[in-house]
Amino acid sequence: MKSILSLALVIGLAALARAGAGDAQPGRVLPEHHAEDSSAPVVTAKNLLESERFWPYQTALTKPFKSVPVGSLGVLIRVEPGELARVDFGRDGIYDLPVSATDLVERSNAIRLGTLNKEAPNFIYALGARLLDPATAKIYPFEETGRHRFFLCVFADPWRKEFVPLVTEIEALRRPDVLPILFPQGRRPDTEVRGQLQAMSWKSPFVFDHLAEPYTRTLLASNPPLPSVQLVTAEGRVLYEGHFSAEVARKLDSLLGAAAAAK
Repeated sequence: MKSILSLALVIGLAALARAGAGDAQPGRVLPEHHAEDSSAPVVTAKNLLESERFWPYQTALTKPFKSVPVGSLGVLIRVEPGELARVDFGRDGIYDLPVSATDLVERSNAIRLGTLNKEAPNFIYALGARLLDPATAKIYPFEETGRHRFFLCVFADPWRKEFVPLVTEIEALRRPDVLPILFPQGRRPDTEVRGQLQAMSWKSPFVFDHLAEPYTRTLLASNPPLPSVQLVTAEGRVLYEGHFSAEVARKLDSLLGAAAAAK
């Protein structure tokens, strides 16, 4: 069952990559995005983690790795410290594998030079058309998601008592450029999830129910006990993972403060 869900996820991401979010959300288009920058330093395996603006959506396996056939195309979830990449190869599984076993560096340099198109930051591109607005029951506006630079992913069951204080903590954490996203656990219909969130005054978007748990397994590499949170950039680079704590607020304030100073 796990491999089937993983395959469904990678097929869905691949379809989105082919069609573009404008097709996934009729009447909506991706915000204009320019990742290319030929004046930027050449991307290498050593600086790939910091070169996230050039991360491609997909990567191919170029060297043998476990049972995955060479040449297999996978969805890049993110680059990890230690020159590792987390890649979803569908039915072949999700792996943290050496960057050197993929064509990530080559594809990243192609994006840097503008010979490979990148329409949006990876995390936004993957999830932007898969979010529901609890206030309207409609798909959360893609352009609204696209204006944020950081995302606080919340993996929790809205029907469990542990979720109650989390709502208050997340609301108190609101910052410019930060969008909380709920990945509801428990396998309940979207209409029920929406009703529960409205009753609890949760205002942020949530992931479609049938995708929430597959995404949870894909994103949470360390399998922490739930509820859990993951703070990521618009490209999907992990800045924090674990139980919600004051460290999340400190991390965000530091990031946003540095960004403001840079401007």
